[in-house]
Amino acid sequence: MMNPSTMMPSRGSRRNIDEVMCRAAAHAKKEEFFKQGGFEFQSLAGHILESSCKHSKEIQEPNCLKCKYDKELALDELPEMVFARNCLRIHFQSTGFIEFNTLDALKMVISDRLPDVQVGASSAWQSSRKDRIQEIQNHQKPFDWTFTTHYKGTVNGLKVTPTTERIDMERLKRRDAIAFSSSVILFEDELADHGIAQLSARCRVMREGYFFVLLRFYMRVDGVLLRCCDTRIVGDDNSGKVIREWQLREAKYENLRHVDPEALLDVDRAWMHLPIVEEQIDCVSVD
Repeated sequence: MMNPSTMMPSRGSRRNIDEVMCRAAAHAKKEEFFKQGGFEFQSLAGHILESSCKHSKEIQEPNCLKCKYDKELALDELPEMVFARNCLRIHFQSTGFIEFNTLDALKMVISDRLPDVQVGASSAWQSSRKDRIQEIQNHQKPFDWTFTTHYKGTVNGLKVTPTTERIDMERLKRRDAIAFSSSVILFEDELADHGIAQLSARCRVMREGYFFVLLRFYMRVDGVLLRCCDTRIVGDDNSGKVIREWQLREAKYENLRHVDPEALLDVDRAWMHLPIVEEQIDCVSVD
C-alpha cells in the first residue's frame, strides 16, 4: 500500500513548483512602448489574477494583487477572468496620462443591488448559481452580476472639460498605415453560460499623425439584452489634447428581431444595431 506521505509534495518540491509558477508568470508578462508626436503609449499584459493568495493570511504582503482587489473592491464576486496586470496608458508630453486598468473599471460596478435584467436568462443564471445567490441574499449583498461598468478611463494630471467637438469618424474609416497597435483584455465573464461580459482596450497609432483608442464594455444576456459602453479617444500629434467620446448603447432582444442573430454574437457588428441611451463628450488636455 502506498505511503500517503509519498503522495504529498515535500517542502523542497513545493518550493520548486512555486518557483516554476513565478518564472512562468514573469515570462507571461508583456510590455510595449511607442512614442509619436508628443504622446507615449504603454501597453502591459500579464496572466490572470490568482484565485487565492500565495502567502499565509497572517502575513501582510503589499505586492499581492489578490489582497489589493479584495481590499479595494466592494464586489462580493469577481468576473471569472480578471486580468489585473493588464493596462493601456497614454502619456501626454510627460505631464499626465490617461490609463485603462481593471481595478478602476471594476470599482464602478454596482455592488449593492442586482441589475435591471430580471427576466429570462436572469432567472436561469440565478438557478445555475442557486447556492451562490442564496448566500448573497442571506448576507444582503446583492451585486450587478452583469459587471456593467461606465468606466471612461483613469485621468491623472490632465484637465477634463465638456466639449461639442466630435471625433471625425470618417477619418477612422480610412486605411491609413499603422505605426503601432496594441490590444488588452481587462476582464471577462460568461455569465454562467448565458451570455458574456467583457471589457477590453485597444489602440492604433497612425503614421499620418494621429491615434485612436477604444475601450469597450460589451454585455450580452442571451435572449434578453445587449449592452455596449464605448469610450473612443482620438488625438493628433503635438496637439496636447484628445477628444473623448463615451456612449452607452443597449437594446432588448425583442427589439432586434430584424437583425441577423449571428451579428449579435459579434461585438464589432452588434454595437451598430444598438441605439444610444446616454452620451458624454470631453476634451482631455494638458493643464
